[in-house]
Amino acid sequence: MAGSRKRIDQDAVGRTYGEWFSRGLRGIGMRYVFSRRGLWVINTPYRRILAAAGITAQDRVLDLGCGIGNILVALSEGIAFTHPAVGVDVSPSLIELGRREIQRAGLDGRIELRVGAATSLPFEDARFDVVVTSHVIKHLDDNALSRAFSEVARVLRPSGRFLLWEFKKSPLSAPLFISARATGLPPPFTLRTEDTLRSALLAAGFTGATRVATGAFVLPPVPRLALLAIR
Repeated sequence: MAGSRKRIDQDAVGRTYGEWFSRGLRGIGMRYVFSRRGLWVINTPYRRILAAAGITAQDRVLDLGCGIGNILVALSEGIAFTHPAVGVDVSPSLIELGRREIQRAGLDGRIELRVGAATSLPFEDARFDVVVTSHVIKHLDDNALSRAFSEVARVLRPSGRFLLWEFKKSPLSAPLFISARATGLPPPFTLRTEDTLRSALLAAGFTGATRVATGAFVLPPVPRLALLAIR
């Protein structure tokens, strides 16, 4: 199990995912599972979770660690945003793949993807109404997590919403660790409890965080944790 004190290289994690998405049969599988068509596989109840943020057409939305943009594509297919939804990811390779996905979905001009680290977001203060992030924060060590949460608070407008979900630190998460040791997937990570994440959010300037029911996931069938924090 990765320890919370261990430093995690965000750029190295991004490069690893970029390689996995780009090469051979693994790349084909990864691109499907992380496309809007494959969302049901690893993000089975994502629509239920997203509903907790109450996203409207007028909201300026950021997906932190957007990968190839699957969440934003799904959102934009159902909501006619008045401002382009925005995604940011540390991997240039994933951003390039994501732009192709957006083009194939016929959503050019409605979604903007940019390269950037969670700890140094390339946006001005109070730019967004809603920030979402899915299965990303496990790849941030403790220092990076604190900086990332502070950055999210910075780019959110007053009363803005931050919706996050991730694997939960729990004895029932053991299958995930066994799989990671056996296959090398995913890159270095650390899981956290609800109390740990809630404390980090409050320290970053959020006024509170409410637990969101996640429902059941298909793969892997281990506990997730979702929180909705208010700026």
